[in-house]
Amino acid sequence: MTVRHDPETTGEGESFFSSSFAVWLAIEATGDKDMFRMRFDERHIGNPFIRALHGGVVGSMVEASAELGFGRLTESAGPTELVSSAIDYLRVTKDADLFTRVSIVRVGRRIAFFEVYCWQDSEDLPVARGSCTLRILEA
Repeated sequence: MTVRHDPETTGEGESFFSSSFAVWLAIEATGDKDMFRMRFDERHIGNPFIRALHGGVVGSMVEASAELGFGRLTESAGPTELVSSAIDYLRVTKDADLFTRVSIVRVGRRIAFFEVYCWQDSEDLPVARGSCTLRILEA
């Protein structure tokens, strides 16, 4: 997925948050530049017996947060493209909202590295962490 960052818009000028991907995941920005929220929805459940979120939903939230975080933290309007991601699932999720906090590891001329932490109850109890590499495309 390629994300343009002028402010959180796709290549067609529509808001990223109104894209079908973001609507399905129910991603929204928070008051903090480095924090995002995914509102819980029944379709996010991966294991109905323990009511845990699907790992792909958590992974998608990590990757989307890294791409959105690039634009908000670097204040760059240029588009990015996900090169790679590694996600560690640290504890079982539940049927509740998921929050992410993005931090910059390093931003170069063509590549940017980010770390993303996910939690539900408390930021001190992360449910997942991700490491994402983004390619910075020319605007």
